[in-house]
Order: sequence, then C-alpha cells, then structure tokens
Amino acid sequence: MLSGQIPESLGKLPQLRRPYLDHNQLSGKIPASLGRCKTLEMVDLAHNKLTGNIPPEVAGLQNLQFYFNVSGNLLQGSILEMSKMIMVLAIDVSQNNFSGSIPSALASCKGLEYLNLSGNAFEGPIPASLSDLQNLKYMDLSCNNVSGTIPVAFKKMKMLQHLNLSSNRLTGEVPKGGAFATLDASEVMKNLGLCGRWINLPPCSHPNHKHPSVSKRVIIPVVVGIAIFIMSLLLVVFSYRSRRHSSVPALNVWPPKISYEELVNATGGFNDENLLGMGSFGSVYRGILKNGTNIAVKVLKLQDEYAHQSFSRECNVLKRVRHRNVIKIISACSSLDFKALILPFMSNGSLEKWLYPPEGGGCRLNLSD
Repeated sequence: MLSGQIPESLGKLPQLRRPYLDHNQLSGKIPASLGRCKTLEMVDLAHNKLTGNIPPEVAGLQNLQFYFNVSGNLLQGSILEMSKMIMVLAIDVSQNNFSGSIPSALASCKGLEYLNLSGNAFEGPIPASLSDLQNLKYMDLSCNNVSGTIPVAFKKMKMLQHLNLSSNRLTGEVPKGGAFATLDASEVMKNLGLCGRWINLPPCSHPNHKHPSVSKRVIIPVVVGIAIFIMSLLLVVFSYRSRRHSSVPALNVWPPKISYEELVNATGGFNDENLLGMGSFGSVYRGILKNGTNIAVKVLKLQDEYAHQSFSRECNVLKRVRHRNVIKIISACSSLDFKALILPFMSNGSLEKWLYPPEGGGCRLNLSD
C-alpha cells in the first residue's frame, strides 16, 4: 500500500532491471528520469493512481524485453512513442484515459505477443498494419471508440488466439476464416454496426441474398433497365455512324492507298495521250491501275498559291458529301510537291461537252435525259 509519488531518484539506479511497483496507491506522474535506466527489462506500474502522460523518455525505452504494464491508472494522452519498444513482448495500457488514434507504428514492435488497449478512449479506424505483428497471440481493443471496419488482414495472423473488439463503434461484416474462425460472439458484441454469422449479430445484407430489402428490389431493376437503355442507345448511334462512315469514308481510311509511283505507271508518266482536260486548278489524266480499275487522276497545279487550300477543301467536301449525281472519290495522293485526287473514270466525257457540244457534235442534253 505504498503511496505518494514515484521518486525521481529512481533514474540514478543505472543497474535497475525490474521495478515492480504495481497494486499500490502511488499517485502523481511517472518520472521522466526512469528513462535513463537503460538496463530496464520490464516496467510494472499497474493499478495505482498515476496521472498525466507517459513521458517520451519512458515510452521510448528500446531495451525492454519482457513487458510494459501501466494498466489501471488515470493516465492520458497518446501512446505513439511506445512504438519504439521494438523488443518488448507485452504492452498493457488498459483501463486508463488514453485517447487519439491507435498508432499504426505499433507494427514496428515485431516481438509483441500481448497487446491490451482496452478501456480507454481510442478512436478512429483499427490500423491494418497491426496484422504485421505475426507473433501476436492476444489483442484486446474493447471498450474504446474505434470505428470503421475490422481489417480483413487480421485473418493472416496465424498466432492470434484471442481478439476482443467488443464495445466499440465498428461497422460492416465480421471477416470469416483465419483468426476469426475461433472468434467468440462476446468478443464482437456491443458494436451496433457489425453483422455476421454470430447469434448476437444481425445477418449481413448482400445483393444476392435470398431476401433482399425492398429498396434493393426497386433499385436493382431500375439500374439494370437504365444500363440496357444506354447500351441500346449506344448501339443505335454506333450503327448509324458505321453506316454513315461506310458511305462517307474519311480521307485517312480511303482504300486502297495509291502511291505516286502507281499513278505514274497508271497514266504512262502523265502522258499527254491520257490527258482528259485542263483548267485553272490543274490537269486530269486517265489511268489504269494494276487491278484493271479505270481512274481519273486530278493533279493540282501547285504553283497556284491557293492550290493547297483548294485541295484540303475539296477533300473535306468530297469525303462528307454523298449524292447519286456527285462523283465519289477513291483515294488521294499528297506530298509537299504533288497533290492529286483519284476518281472513277467516267466514260461519257465531261459535263462541259454535254452542255456546250462542239459544232456538229452529237452530244446534247435535254429534259428527257
């Protein structure tokens, strides 16, 4: 039944290894000087009336090999610095007033086998990084304010034998298998948002559940119907665009691709014997491709300063306009010093010959034509 404060002079005991001060009436703060005892193997200050924070000098003791127990006091603040106890086997800070989030850095305590944070005011999610504590056998996080879902990663903790998550604000489904296979219902009770296969928990609702809620009965068909409508609309638009583009090919997909060399061979080197006509735009030659197709090659006069613009405009117009009385374009050939349009050869001659036939000519258009 020792009372009063823990003396600062404990820090003057360099060979101190195991201070057992538990189950007394000690009050006041934990002396920071205790952190100077670098040979400490364990610290037991449990079940006293200690107040204040755990001094960083004490929380950062890296040589603790056995356990650090300050349970059953009136301590407060954070336990973040305790992540430096990388060799300790057990940490018990239960039944205090610690707050804030559970430090994910506790995962650095690789040798930890026992972790008890119950009966405090911890909040926020449970760090999934705690699943890295592969030697952990006992973990108690009950009676806090932790929220969110239970980390599924806890399933891979092969050594975990006891996991208490009761009396918190956890939500979602309790994971199955692994460390949860032997989980008792009492260890997850008093979490109003949890669901699962245990007697004390409501069943979880899934989209494929045999008895879906009324809202899902309505929402799912509506969503499916909207999806089908959108898919149908896209198919109609795609079909329309496909038909449109099949009759109005873009310049970069005109088949077949015809090179300058092919045009030279088809027209006999643009021989005057194959010249069909001339104009301010350039010249038109008749040609025959290797596959036997008769073509008319409209070669633009690039000396004209407007020839390049004219070529671009004509290509854009011809690739978009389709009419039974407008000639279609087969392809184009374009380079810096040569531009030509490849058109089907029309054996009946030019429109000018029919509108203005030469004297004595036999070509004449009339309304019956």
